[in-house]
Amino acid sequence: MNKKYPYAIFDMDGTLVDSMPYWHNIGRDYLLSRGKEPEEHLWEKLSTMSTAESARYFQERYGLTEDVPTIVQGFNDIMAENYRLRVPAKPGVREYLLSLRDAGVDLSLATATSIPLVEVTLRRLELLPLFSHITSCDEVGVGKDRPDVFRLALERLSAAPEETVMYEDAWFAVQTAKALGMHVAGVYDSTCTGTPEEMAAVCDCYIRDFSTLTYCPQDVRDEK
Repeated sequence: MNKKYPYAIFDMDGTLVDSMPYWHNIGRDYLLSRGKEPEEHLWEKLSTMSTAESARYFQERYGLTEDVPTIVQGFNDIMAENYRLRVPAKPGVREYLLSLRDAGVDLSLATATSIPLVEVTLRRLELLPLFSHITSCDEVGVGKDRPDVFRLALERLSAAPEETVMYEDAWFAVQTAKALGMHVAGVYDSTCTGTPEEMAAVCDCYIRDFSTLTYCPQDVRDEK
C-alpha cells in the first residue's frame, strides 16, 4: 500500500484501546442485574450489534420492559467507570495517530460505542483532539455488519471510500468496510473472531502492533 490516502477512519474498541475484555461481560452483567439468566455464548450473539440493537434483542429475548434508551443507558453506566479510569490505549497508538495527523491525514472515528463514552475515554488518553469527527452506530441504529455507520463517517469527512483507509479489528466489520470500497488496515486484537490469517487475507495491510509502525497505510510495508 504505497498510495497516499488523505482520510483515515478508526474503530475504537479493540483497535485504539484495549477495552474488549470489559465489553465481553457487559450483556451478562446487565441481565443479571435485571434478574435474568443470560444465555450461553451471549457475547457472540451481541458482538455484531450496536448497543441499541442489543437493547432491542434483550426486550424480545428476555422480556425486558424498559425502553431502548433506558437499557442502553444501563450498558453505558456499567462501562462508564471502566472507560473513565481503566481502559488503556494500545501500545504506540498516540504516536501513530500523531504521525498521520502531522502528515496531513484527516482522522475520524466510527465506533459501536456511544459517543459520551468515546469522548470520556479519548479525552483521558489525550486522543480526542486528534479526530475531526466521531460517528457511532447508535446514530444509525445498526451495527457494523451493515455499512450505514461507515457511510455516515465518510459523508462527514466528505471522503470517497476509495480515498479512505478504515482501521478495524472486527472480522465482520472488516468485510463490511472492504465491500464498501474502502481500503482496510486490519488490527490484531486477542478477542477478534477472525483469525490472523483470515484478517490478513482480506485486509490491505495487517497491523499487529501500532508501536512497530511509523506511517501506515500511506507507505506501510506489507505485514501479511
